[in-house]
Amino acid sequence: MRHGSIFIDEVQKFMKRIALFFLMVILLPVPVSFAETQPAGDLSEGSRLVGLLITREDLSTHTDASGLLPAACAWEDPEGDPEYSFRDVDGLRLICFMMPEGTGGESRMVSNVDDVFAAIHFDVDEDRGTVSMDAELRFAPGQEETLFFYNPVLLSASGQVYAVPGDFMAVSAGMNPPGSSVGQTIRDERTHREDGRETTDTTTITVQISAAGAPVEIRLVQFSAAHRLLKLEAFAPDAVPEQIEPLAEADYLLLETVEQRPDGTVFTRREVIGRDTDWLNTASCRDDGICLSHYHDVLWP
Repeated sequence: MRHGSIFIDEVQKFMKRIALFFLMVILLPVPVSFAETQPAGDLSEGSRLVGLLITREDLSTHTDASGLLPAACAWEDPEGDPEYSFRDVDGLRLICFMMPEGTGGESRMVSNVDDVFAAIHFDVDEDRGTVSMDAELRFAPGQEETLFFYNPVLLSASGQVYAVPGDFMAVSAGMNPPGSSVGQTIRDERTHREDGRETTDTTTITVQISAAGAPVEIRLVQFSAAHRLLKLEAFAPDAVPEQIEPLAEADYLLLETVEQRPDGTVFTRREVIGRDTDWLNTASCRDDGICLSHYHDVLWP
């Protein structure tokens, strides 16, 4: 993984179970995961970090004379969230913040998060003045490098949302085999005086890019308690039914995910789904390599 800066904080994981399309019946060690911390940049007075816009190209080619990319806001449903878009920029939005509402100090959470992100966690500690956001982006890398630009999204004191150009990471099959993970953390600290004392508000946003194989086929195999094969079904990765209805005599399912490596070879990952489990996850990949996770109910008779 090639980085746009040099500070690296290493975090190593060894997990027995991760997202289903990374699983096998045997244990697999998860390669080292790196997180790189970047400041949010030189922001205007009163602005605060509220998210990221992840793009494949340098955002500076789309900014105005001030180096900013203002977002357009559409708010059709007063009961819903405002929708922020960044003109014709093709990017992935991870925006979440508390917006003041009413005159009694109330606030509401505003969220614009594209469905490509997984394992999203948002935490607000008002007493300590901290906000943290963590998410995962699953990607099937190719032989050539793919750049991901982590562009901070900011909220000005006047309520304007805008993005500024950020640092980048490069992902390729040679440097990032399936199962590995690498990420970047954007951190913003704001010091201000309140009731005669100085306080610091801190916002951190971390996005991990997890390398995955590209699913090409999903198989669901049903077995009896005596391990007799009852039924085998094969699906395109994005065509697995939302509800799985096993046969009455089925005791467990074998979920097989056939993945294609960048060199064209295939590999099968397997997961056993017993009667004590009423759901499963499958995966598919878009044409740009971004992988999506799909949830399915298992309706045991």
